[in-house]
Amino acid sequence: MSRVTIQTIADHLGISKFAVSRALTGKTGVSESTRLLVHNAAAELGYDQKRRSPETGKTIEVIFKDRTVASRELWIDVQHGVDSEVVLNGHTMAVRWTDDPTILKRLEQNAAGFVLIGPQRPEMFEAIDKSPVPAVVVNHVVPPLLGIDQISATDVEAGVYVARYLADLGHRRVVYAHGRMGYPGRFARLRGFSEAISAIEGMELREISFADDQAADDLRDCLLSMVRAGFEPTAFFCGSDGVAVTVVSELMRLGLRVPEDVSVIGHADYSIATQISPQLTTVHMPHRQMGVAAVRLLLGRASKSPDLDGLPPQRVSLVPRLVERQSSGPAATRSWRARLRNLTTIAGE
Repeated sequence: MSRVTIQTIADHLGISKFAVSRALTGKTGVSESTRLLVHNAAAELGYDQKRRSPETGKTIEVIFKDRTVASRELWIDVQHGVDSEVVLNGHTMAVRWTDDPTILKRLEQNAAGFVLIGPQRPEMFEAIDKSPVPAVVVNHVVPPLLGIDQISATDVEAGVYVARYLADLGHRRVVYAHGRMGYPGRFARLRGFSEAISAIEGMELREISFADDQAADDLRDCLLSMVRAGFEPTAFFCGSDGVAVTVVSELMRLGLRVPEDVSVIGHADYSIATQISPQLTTVHMPHRQMGVAAVRLLLGRASKSPDLDGLPPQRVSLVPRLVERQSSGPAATRSWRARLRNLTTIAGE
């Protein structure tokens, strides 16, 4: 017989999982009649409420290295996912911004679990690995063989998919635009992108980077240098949606059409992707769901779920999806060099 969960009770009664959770934990927000109905159904179905975790009065601690990290849209989305799943399961959450690993000792007594979001100092990873409290890390990279569960996304796979998508549209000269260097996820996507391109006959790749994601001058210099060398790209895959917006804006300022001359693909599917014209084709990353998955895995560890019994720490990668909008299309069949407003610069005149 399969294990009875909160979702099982919700489906049985035809009410929301949120209502079931509130009723079982004694929280407000449900009527007494609903609370009684839920408890009766839980007993009838054989729900083991003793397995619920964390203990009453304990908190799930969310830790960011600093407020700068916490303010990035990626990690904000992850935090929203954590928050919604914590509430759904009737627990409380605290958010802290610190790179001081000694804080873990002070929090352990009242912590049901730790969720580390985004990049962390090596010392924080060491401290969390030694802590007796269950923990999960949501980030692209963790130290090798770290004995903690990790939630991430399939960045390499995303790069492979985009390369094949562009190849199917006829693109053979493409550019990977990092934007600012130093982000592990961007390097991972380049790896997949590059490996896929190397397996496609006649497909060429150039790699460029900027001092900053909004450095349009750097993009212009790179583009003109490529054109002088006889390389006219028909597509750009960008390290983020912000980089893609910079690329689209500068290409159009230089007189090129998107996507008729050059296709541009972003990454993440932030709100900005639909706030420009043309709207961005981009890889939608399941950032919010990464937060949800982190809490579910954490609660499973904390409650000693039989589903995880005897299993080592896990590396869980969620799968993104490509969202086609207006910035991508078939490869241009004619040179767009003559359309460039900086043609005299290209010719060196």
